[in-house]
Amino acid sequence: MIHLVLSTLLAAPAVWGYPNFHDLEYRATPQVYDACINSNDIAITFDDGPYIYLRSISDQFTAAGAKATFFMNGNNWDCIYNPDRISDVKYAYAAGHMIGSHTWSHAHLTELSTAQIEDGMYRMEEAFSRILGIKPAFMRPPYGDTDSNVQSIAASRGQSLALWDTDTGDTDRDSTAQLETLLTRNPGDADGNTVAQSEAIYLQAANARVKNALILNHETEETTATQLVPYAINLFQSKGYNLVTMAQCLGVDPYQAIGLPQQQSSSWTCDGTPAPGEACGGSIPCQTGTPVFSSTAASGPTGSPTSSATGPTSTPTSNQYIHPSANSAKCLTAASNADGAAVEIEDCVSGGSTSQSWTVSGSALQIFGNKCLDVTGGATTDGTKLQIWTCSSGNSNQKWTVSGSTIQWSGHSSCLDLTGGSVTNGNLMQIWSCSGGNNNQKWSLTTGPGSTTTSPPASGHSIQPGASSNMCLTAPTNANGGTVVIQPCNGSSSQSWTQNGQTIVVYGNMCLDVTNGSSSNGVKMQIWSCASNDANQHFTVTSAKHIQWTSKSQCLDLTGGSLTSGNQIQIWTCETGNANQVWNIV
Repeated sequence: MIHLVLSTLLAAPAVWGYPNFHDLEYRATPQVYDACINSNDIAITFDDGPYIYLRSISDQFTAAGAKATFFMNGNNWDCIYNPDRISDVKYAYAAGHMIGSHTWSHAHLTELSTAQIEDGMYRMEEAFSRILGIKPAFMRPPYGDTDSNVQSIAASRGQSLALWDTDTGDTDRDSTAQLETLLTRNPGDADGNTVAQSEAIYLQAANARVKNALILNHETEETTATQLVPYAINLFQSKGYNLVTMAQCLGVDPYQAIGLPQQQSSSWTCDGTPAPGEACGGSIPCQTGTPVFSSTAASGPTGSPTSSATGPTSTPTSNQYIHPSANSAKCLTAASNADGAAVEIEDCVSGGSTSQSWTVSGSALQIFGNKCLDVTGGATTDGTKLQIWTCSSGNSNQKWTVSGSTIQWSGHSSCLDLTGGSVTNGNLMQIWSCSGGNNNQKWSLTTGPGSTTTSPPASGHSIQPGASSNMCLTAPTNANGGTVVIQPCNGSSSQSWTQNGQTIVVYGNMCLDVTNGSSSNGVKMQIWSCASNDANQHFTVTSAKHIQWTSKSQCLDLTGGSLTSGNQIQIWTCETGNANQVWNIV
């Protein structure tokens, strides 16, 4: 790789840091893209994930009204099938960022056989089909290492090659030792620039008023996520550039097709697949066919997720709280703001909560601004559970008719139904054949939460560290700023927790809270009066049993792994396999 120097920038500001070409032949199919086409567009791309900083990067672009592009491996810095990584990939995709292939194991493609190249692409296509229900239209060769054979194979699989014209050199800048380690594993893909050097590259480009840029970064670097990304977003937007996906800057589709994600199974594993930098062969058979793909349209994105979804155009009625007739102190609640999040019953939060505040907008029931009540998979079977998904005006799975006390799936004979008639917190909502006399299908809408509970709910749960079922997460006092510790389980109200949407509540109105909103490792947890818009109180319980600070890369952590009574709980960077971050909700 020819790395960028500032003197080169001054001489030729629009052509920087080219990747390694090997007898590259440009053909009509696939295209080999190494620059944007549209004027004033900047496409910032991130390689080598998914990793623990994906959500943070995604959120920063989303908050700025911008889009990013992520080229992902299957087995590199982490396994794409690890539960946290599955969740992160879905999260970034649902936010409208572009997802592309970086091959399975980040091997040098020009050093591989045709079957090995096919295998690296096949395994990524399979992973994306399983997790997202998409066929990628772009593949970025690791190290930009490509030749006519790689190009021909990509063409046969319907993928264009995604190169770049700008390399920030952000890889493994943290220390010389780390850089040497990475160079040993992935020679030629690491510059090791300091943050200041990477920022200088961005600044030089912005000041030179380049027409456009297609920029390479790496998702796996903490300083990229925490320092370089906010700098780049602010810099380019202040200069009037549009921060868009790679597909948008080229005016092409990001995916060959969008279908239906698959149900997770034991086959979703990196065991028995090529290790980072390695390829199939020997004991690992090469896969060269076409992965299973469901072309059935799924609930959720029905076209390019880079386009903003539009909902019904009628005047909406906002701040509506939906109560089952059996208990007006209970509210219809979205478990999180992610696509596919469950819809359940929880205690209405005093003062209101964004996870319970619905907007009736035409035939849609919206929440979190851009999510809609959705019938999972569009199934008409009685007992099908409800979810939320990014609103799409043409999605019939999101159309509802509110008539009297019933909420009916428009065009169907199914109604929103209180599963089993139970008002227990966490009860997942379903659809069921409409019946006028069925009290489980009677609902009331109020402006504001209406009746709320202020005492600890009877259905509160204990939260136990994975290392011991005898110790429980405890708030010894109910005062603002009270510590959060572990103590022997005793069944008291100080250990009775309830998940209300994104908040974890104790004493009825106190919430688990990150002290001062600090994202530094080791910050201790506290409780504080619940406030629906307080991001320091928003947590997501992942399938890996992590309690993750929503939209952050930190998780609830058993400090030092100590089970000593009174050990104060902290946040720490989420790590797959870290036993200190496993919690059982009982």
